[in-house]
Amino acid sequence: MLDQEKSKDQLIAELVSLRQRLKDCQSWTESEDNLEYMRSKEDADFYLTILDEAPALIWRAARDAKCDWFNATWLAFTGRELSQEVGDGWAEGVHPEDFDRCLETYLGAFNARQFFEMEYRLRRHDGEYRWILDIGCPFKNPGGEFAGYIGYCFDVTERKRNEQFRAEVERIIRHDIKTPLSGLHGLAQIAFKDGFDEQMRPLMPGLMRAIRHVINLVDSGEKFALLEQGKYTPQSSWFCLETVVDDVKRTLQPLLTAKKINVHLNIEFSCSCGDTVNCYGEEPLIYDMISNLVKNAVEASADGGEVCLTCIEGEKELRLSVHNDGVVPENIRARFFEKYATSGKPKGTGIGTYSAQLVAKAHGGHIEFSTSEELGTLVTVVLPYPVARPAKA
Repeated sequence: MLDQEKSKDQLIAELVSLRQRLKDCQSWTESEDNLEYMRSKEDADFYLTILDEAPALIWRAARDAKCDWFNATWLAFTGRELSQEVGDGWAEGVHPEDFDRCLETYLGAFNARQFFEMEYRLRRHDGEYRWILDIGCPFKNPGGEFAGYIGYCFDVTERKRNEQFRAEVERIIRHDIKTPLSGLHGLAQIAFKDGFDEQMRPLMPGLMRAIRHVINLVDSGEKFALLEQGKYTPQSSWFCLETVVDDVKRTLQPLLTAKKINVHLNIEFSCSCGDTVNCYGEEPLIYDMISNLVKNAVEASADGGEVCLTCIEGEKELRLSVHNDGVVPENIRARFFEKYATSGKPKGTGIGTYSAQLVAKAHGGHIEFSTSEELGTLVTVVLPYPVARPAKA
C-alpha cells in the first residue's frame, strides 16, 4: 500500500535520497579497491534488489527511453510479469485518454534530460484505473554520463476523488444559490415596473444591482478556476467603464461610509476619444477586478482619507490606476500579487490583488504597483484594445 499522506515535497526528497543511494551502490560495485569489482554485469545490478520491495512503484529506463526494470511493487500493482512491462509494455496499462499526454510528457523530459512529474491513470491488476503521480529524473553512471531515468510513483486516486467531490459540491451549491437569486431578481424587476411608494422606489435599483452582482459572483466560481489554469477566454464586449465604477462605489458604500472615505474618478484622454470611457472586456470580470482593487485601497486608507481612480484612455490601451495614501508593508511587496499575500488586515485573505492579476492577464493586459511613504500606493491595470473600436458621438 502506498503512503497517500506524503506531500509532493517529501516524495521528491525521497527520490533525491534514492538517487544518492543508487550512486553510492554503483560506486561501491565498480571501485577498483573492491573485491566485487569483477562480478558480471547482471551481478552489478544487485542494488535493484534493495528497491524491489519498496512501498512505491519504481521503474527504470535506459538511455534509449525504453524501460528495463520495474520493482516488485509495480508488478504486484499491475499484475503483470516483468517481461510484459519492459520496453514500452508498461504503456499498455495507461488509460487511453491519458496516453498521448503521458507519452509526450515523458519523451519531452527524456530528450531534454529534465526532471518531470505527471499524473495519469494506470490499470491495476483488478482492472480498475487508478490515478498515479509519477516523478522521474535522470541519473548518471559512475563516469558521469547520462545513463537513463528512474521513476518513483504513488497512488493519488483518493486525493483526486476528493478534489472531484469538492468540485461537484461547489457546482451544486452555485446552482442552488443562483436559482433563487435569479427568481428574486426577476420579481424585483416586476415589482419595480408595477410601482412603489416614493420611499421604496430609490432603493430598488441598488437592490437589483446587488442581486445581479451576487449572481455574477456565483457564475465567476468556475471562471476563476479556469483563469488560474490560464484556460479561460473572456467573453469580451465594449461597455462604459464609468457605469461600472459607479456600481462599484454603490456596492462599497457601507464600507466607504464607515471609514468616511471619498472615492473620486478622474478621466484623462490622450487622444480625441470623446467624453466617455469605453472598456473592452468581460464586464462582470472587470467589475470584480475594480471592486477588489478599490476595496483593498479603502481598507488600506486611514479613516477620512481619499481613494482616487484615474482612467487614461489612449489609442491602443486603457490604463486604470487606483491610488491611496497607505503603504504596502515591506514584507509582502515582493509577493504583492501572489495568492494569500496579506499583512496588517485582520480579515484580509490575500485574494483581491491575486484575482485582479488573473483578470488582467486573461484580457491580454497586465497589472503593476508602486508604493512609498511619500507617494502612497498606486496600482495600475493596463488593458489593450482590439483593432476595431466603436465610434463615439
